[in-house]
Amino acid sequence: MAMACNTARLAAVAALWAGPLAAQTLPPASPPRQAGAAVLDEIVVTAQKREERLLDVPQSVSVLSAQTLAQAHAERFSDYLTRIPSAAIVENQAGQARLLLRGINTGGVGATVATYVDETPYGSATALANGAVLAPDLDPSDLERVEVLRGPQGTLYGANSLGGLVKYVTAAPNTTATQFSAETSVEDVAHGTTGWSARAAGNLPLSETAAVRVSGSYREDPGYIDDPRLGHDVNDGETYGGRASILWRPITDLTLRASAVAQNIRSNGPNGVDVDPVTLEPVSGALIQNRTVREPNAIDYRIYNLTGEYDFGAVALTSSTSTSTLDQVQVQDATGVYGDLLTGAFGTPLGAPLDQRMAQRRFTQELRLASSGPKVLEWTVGGYYTRERNRLDQVLNAVDADTGAPAAGLSGLAVVGLASHYDEYAGFANGTLHLSPRFDVTAGGRYSHNRQSAVQTTSGLLVGGDLALDASSSDNVFTYSIAPAFKPNRDTTIYARVARGYRPGGPNVLPPAAPTAVPRQFGADTTTNYELGVKADLLDRRLSLELTGFLIDWKNIQLLADVGGFAVNTNGGSARSKGVELALTARPVAGLTLGANGAYVDAQLTEDAPALIGGASGDWLPYAPRVATTFSADYERPLSDKVTGRAGVSWRHTGKRRSDFDTNYGQRHLEAFDQVDAYAGVTIDRFRLEAFARNLTDSDGVVALGGAGSAPNGAASAAVVRPRSIGVTLGVRY
Repeated sequence: MAMACNTARLAAVAALWAGPLAAQTLPPASPPRQAGAAVLDEIVVTAQKREERLLDVPQSVSVLSAQTLAQAHAERFSDYLTRIPSAAIVENQAGQARLLLRGINTGGVGATVATYVDETPYGSATALANGAVLAPDLDPSDLERVEVLRGPQGTLYGANSLGGLVKYVTAAPNTTATQFSAETSVEDVAHGTTGWSARAAGNLPLSETAAVRVSGSYREDPGYIDDPRLGHDVNDGETYGGRASILWRPITDLTLRASAVAQNIRSNGPNGVDVDPVTLEPVSGALIQNRTVREPNAIDYRIYNLTGEYDFGAVALTSSTSTSTLDQVQVQDATGVYGDLLTGAFGTPLGAPLDQRMAQRRFTQELRLASSGPKVLEWTVGGYYTRERNRLDQVLNAVDADTGAPAAGLSGLAVVGLASHYDEYAGFANGTLHLSPRFDVTAGGRYSHNRQSAVQTTSGLLVGGDLALDASSSDNVFTYSIAPAFKPNRDTTIYARVARGYRPGGPNVLPPAAPTAVPRQFGADTTTNYELGVKADLLDRRLSLELTGFLIDWKNIQLLADVGGFAVNTNGGSARSKGVELALTARPVAGLTLGANGAYVDAQLTEDAPALIGGASGDWLPYAPRVATTFSADYERPLSDKVTGRAGVSWRHTGKRRSDFDTNYGQRHLEAFDQVDAYAGVTIDRFRLEAFARNLTDSDGVVALGGAGSAPNGAASAAVVRPRSIGVTLGVRY
């Protein structure tokens, strides 16, 4: 690269560096604002495990506030995650969602996006427990905000944050005010049934130093997929749960907060349409599937946390103790894979339901010591421990292909149980050094060590009798981040960031006689992220802008493969994701808010994957749209002293994508689709009445595509977005 000397520029830089190393106030970006000016709210986040302005965080972070979630009538991941630049979701049934950020996905069983609920890491850190598709899809009714951190977050958040992090921040108890809110909604879905929901939250101060907050929700999800034999609207379901949180300050400097979250998801079937595996055209008609048995999915989340904070003055100590559980009971129709085999073996048409149970138990302890207040060096150091106990059980049965009734004497044809243990220890440090009023550097590192063990038991006619096998592994990983930032004024940050993330490896359980080519364990895979961005509040804070360019190198990718007849996790190949993200929010006049965000993401393999996976260098990473955009407009205006009117519309475009790697048909091309949402309503004193519509154009975009055997009779199952739905909400707040 050619270098040029600019005397004025070097003098300016020298003057900047020559400033005293002390926390100083930046000069204002603009003259003081006039009263009543339409300005954007200042957003505070905890992305770096301390409260700070979003504008000051030297990385790409998106925030969805409680107000934004309410305006979007958001109830599930699919309602709001796709509004985030370079975010995508692959979901074929309620409770089973794969989250993607910046295209980091190859369809493996380990998660590439970490999930936190306040201080609690949720989900599995190991690839032995289906963590990729079991992220907590919590009802957002009592959230303060959702923070989405794009790019690896290995330094502060540890395992599985290869692509980034989704962090639920719940509403905290308030010791100064009694509060209550409730709402109910009714929603009719085209080509389907009518659903409804109700939710309520209350806050009660117990004293000047204690308060309790309680919330609950229930949602009946309408179905819209028909099955000629099993009936209409087979993918309906319900979701219900609640949260309780207690805050107590026994002494001035000590704050304790205990919380419990419970949510149950009951889905009666997947959102899949049977399509031709080559042309992707429906084989039985729009919104129709054909199954031998019903495919229910039931998931229960439980999250318990106790967080204590003690302020010593110059430093503050934080302790977070968490336990979480996940229990899943699911039935999958595996007739497309095993039906012909069973029919040929037993001489009668047979279907093949696969019963699956997943149980996860996780304990986590984190201790952090952090500096307090503005200083030349703001720092955080901490230690982390997590323990997981997981068990996955699968049972293959046989049923009559015509009636779905159990076939006599053919239950438990294959029974597989996998019990796994995961223990991880980590130490981390992160700090921001303010070199001058305008220039600072944030850097951090984390060293992680994990030990894993697994025991697999098999029995049944198709697996050749009873067998018990075990395996173990361990690995060590160092992750880091460094981010210099330049702040020409209080309302502008220009930064660069290099960061590394990882996903733990683990053991493969194999018999001693397995060929040597079959890997006994798989290693950690890593991503290294290079990012350059600018954040700014412009035009007297009427316009907010965030522009980011990134490049991610993904090495030693974990893949689920069939090697020598054994289904194992293995490592192979590399990939690269590069792109540009843009987010704009403007408030040109009082009451009107305009939003636009989008991303261009080029995510592809840079080396061939193992032959049995089917991916070659240059292939797109699955389900990463090249282009995705969202445009929105919201308007609010007082109509009288007690009446306020509001209305809004948003348009989301999901660009062309490709499906999972497939050795039978290769990657299939998935067409782009658009969704338009709108709402309008009034607030009358404490009451809110609002009408809303989702997917006004009744798009049938495909969001997930199964491989060979995902549907009977040679078809493939294609999950589609929910059809047009129209509803009304009535709410009250005190």
